[in-house]
Order: sequence, then C-alpha cells, then structure tokens
Amino acid sequence: MKPARIALLLSAAPTWGWASTAAATPGAGLNLNIVSMLLSLMLVVVTILVLAFLLKRFNPNMATSDDFKVVRTLALGTKERLLVVEIDNKQHLLGVTPQAINYLYELENPLPEREMTPLAKQLSHLLNTKNKT
Repeated sequence: MKPARIALLLSAAPTWGWASTAAATPGAGLNLNIVSMLLSLMLVVVTILVLAFLLKRFNPNMATSDDFKVVRTLALGTKERLLVVEIDNKQHLLGVTPQAINYLYELENPLPEREMTPLAKQLSHLLNTKNKT
C-alpha cells in the first residue's frame, strides 16, 4: 500500500501550491478575466458604432449613376438636407426632409463637382467592388 499512497501524494503535489494561492485570493483570476472580456466586448461594440456613424455621415457613394449624380449636399438639421443633383447635364436643387423631397429650382450656373478625398475614394472603391461581386 505504501507505493499507492506515494503515487497519490505525488500526483496531488502540483495542485497544493495552486490551492494555497487560490485560497489566499479567491476568484481574483476569474474577476480579472471577466473584466478584461467585458472591456474587449465594449471596445468592439463602440468601434462598430463609430464606423457605422462615420459611414452614414460621410457616405462617399450616396447615389452614383450615369444618369443621376449628387453634386453637393448641405445638412440643414439632423434630418433635413439640401441636395444639388445633376440629371441630363442640368443641375437641380432639392430639399429633403424625412417626410418629403421638394423640388426647389434648376440652377442657372452649374456648380463644379468637388474632388473626393483620397480616403473617400478608397472607401467608395471598396464598397463598389463588394457590391459587384
């Protein structure tokens, strides 16, 4: 019986040190892991929300078509906008609200198109390639 007792004691020996540290600080490792996991989750959720807001706010590909093009847009409020659109080589001013889109008038002197920033060009290119595949 002595060899069986010695084998049992030797197999339990590595856990003795762990048991004493766990008794000294109960659940400290578990609490730290949970806090780390929650902070990582919050970081991912906040990153997704910020990217969604930026994409909605600075949408480089609002409406691109050969026949219809948004030349300029101006936010008047949280949901109200003025749009200059080009249709058949003529530019028209539209008022856009959540309830309606109103035609205001045709511009006599067309506005020049603004050049997109390099980041907006890259994002637009990425979004267009994803939509085509």
